[in-house]
Amino acid sequence: MLMIKKTTLSILFTIFIFSIVTSQNLELSAFLVPDELKENANSVIRFEDLHIDMTSQRDMTITKKIAITIFNKQADDNADISLPHNGRTIIKSVKVYYYDAFGKEIKKVKKKDFKDYSASGGLFSDGRYLYYSYTPTTYPYTVYYEYEIKTSNTAFIPQWFPLNSYYQSVQKSVYTFEYPSNIKLLKSENNFEGYDIANVEEAGKITYKGESIKAIEREPITPSFSSFVPNAKLGVSKFNLEGVNGAANNWQEFGKWYYENLIQSTLDLPEKTRNEIKSLTASIEDPIEKAKFIYKYVQDKVRYISVQIGVGGFKPMRASAVDNLSYGDCKALTNYTASLLSEVGIESYHALIYSGSGKKSINSDVVSQQGNHMVLYVPISNQELWLECTSQGTPFNDSGDFTDDRDALIITPDGGEIKHTRVYDDKENHQKIVGKYILSNEGHISAEVKMVSSGTQFDNHLGYEGRSNKELDKSYKEFWDNINNMTIDKIVVKNNKKEGKFEEDLSFVADNYGAVSGERMILPINAFNVVSYTPKRIRDRKLPVEITRGYYKVDVVIVELPSDYKIEAMTENIVIDSKYGEYKLTIEKQSENTLKYTREFLLKNGKYPKEEYKDYRSFRKKVVRSDKSKIVLIKK
Repeated sequence: MLMIKKTTLSILFTIFIFSIVTSQNLELSAFLVPDELKENANSVIRFEDLHIDMTSQRDMTITKKIAITIFNKQADDNADISLPHNGRTIIKSVKVYYYDAFGKEIKKVKKKDFKDYSASGGLFSDGRYLYYSYTPTTYPYTVYYEYEIKTSNTAFIPQWFPLNSYYQSVQKSVYTFEYPSNIKLLKSENNFEGYDIANVEEAGKITYKGESIKAIEREPITPSFSSFVPNAKLGVSKFNLEGVNGAANNWQEFGKWYYENLIQSTLDLPEKTRNEIKSLTASIEDPIEKAKFIYKYVQDKVRYISVQIGVGGFKPMRASAVDNLSYGDCKALTNYTASLLSEVGIESYHALIYSGSGKKSINSDVVSQQGNHMVLYVPISNQELWLECTSQGTPFNDSGDFTDDRDALIITPDGGEIKHTRVYDDKENHQKIVGKYILSNEGHISAEVKMVSSGTQFDNHLGYEGRSNKELDKSYKEFWDNINNMTIDKIVVKNNKKEGKFEEDLSFVADNYGAVSGERMILPINAFNVVSYTPKRIRDRKLPVEITRGYYKVDVVIVELPSDYKIEAMTENIVIDSKYGEYKLTIEKQSENTLKYTREFLLKNGKYPKEEYKDYRSFRKKVVRSDKSKIVLIKK
């Protein structure tokens, strides 16, 4: 009897162990990640297989299988799944599995478990996405998901970026693209050097494989991530965009197709508006002034909304519809402005571009549908003007860091052409402060400040327009976080679009700005523009240095000292001259109790090797120290 019980227990134990082993995916155990791929990694792509099968000009299937091990909460966004879809892009299947540190399955998610959201907050959009969010209970864990998507939109071939972000390493990533023999492949391969990457190209098929790619630690003052990591970008000579077939081997052909199929039929205007705009500009002879008038006319008349329905995501709304409705998206408002300019004899062209402060350019090596925004290019009077048509606050030909200094695709009736947008000189990005503060015998100050900003500095202040007094009060106290116990008495902000300047006029009082200690009072002379940022110390810098945009800031401030005190010690004038910028601080004694403080800080844009990071950091540290310069007063 005892033997039977032992035998039974042995069998049950074997079954128990087998059930544990079979419920685990040992390949996904977090303990199998090589040590070198854990360094600087919040997550690691265990394997990725992206297969794109383009069977015809208007038929493509995208299949993806990927497993990601997540070590901490900084990488939790990798566990959330988002898949776009619409009438022409169908999600055929999707499955998601979550595993614990040992590779044991802890959750399974099916398509029915996803939430379905609109992809846009605009009034018109058929774009949607399936979304699933996962909340982990322990670390590390692994997410594995696979999906199949069918689409007729072959104008967009998914790119290969085996390394997606900082702090993520890759064990293995495979990308395969198959295409018909009657279609030409266009490709751009970047930054493969120094990585374990293989690519195999054969008739109708190309494959990339990357292995053992270490995580990259984020460093300050670097180029954009996509500019230095390995990637491949593909396009095809024959494509379909929301039901419209296209063919192009170069940008000239692509631009011509775009104009003839997506723009040409939309440039209509009602006769009443055509006559009105001609009448309103009849007395303006200078073509640039005429263009300025029309730009303001559009800003005053229309507002921006998002339109993303079918080909409407790429084709502008008819100009006549914008004129009637007084709203539109970036394509519609650009198109409307172009139509109005045409009526008064000014040529202009739609421009596809990537917007945002990152200065991402259209990839000129791959002819394909690119960009996330549209602006208007106006070559006039030997000048090249770039008009941002979606903003009612942006000055004429002054779109700031939203679309500056990058390649855009110009669409003309004769075809497409790559052109570079406006580059702001460092001194054009200008901020000037003219102010005064009166220091009391108790160390309190009463201050008046006028600020004028232009260039990309204009963008930094434009957000103040339209805010409530309560919001502005909070914002300016954060702006002057070097001053405690502040009470703001007056705030006046003005967007001077005509001159391309943002103007601010404030007055405030603050207690205990000067620190009283016995017979002495110590105060920082620089009250209104203190730089506190110093790039962190990096012993072994890996990435090059890039100052994306420079700027020039000037402060002229009158300081009235308290009547009961005189100057005991005062900082000497400071001059810092560097290849990265210039700094000057001068203090002039205008009378016994009045000082004039002048500060100039020029930061130069530029690209430098990683070895110069230490020198750049040293320059910034000197600026911070100089901005903290103090004056010591002693009682008379």
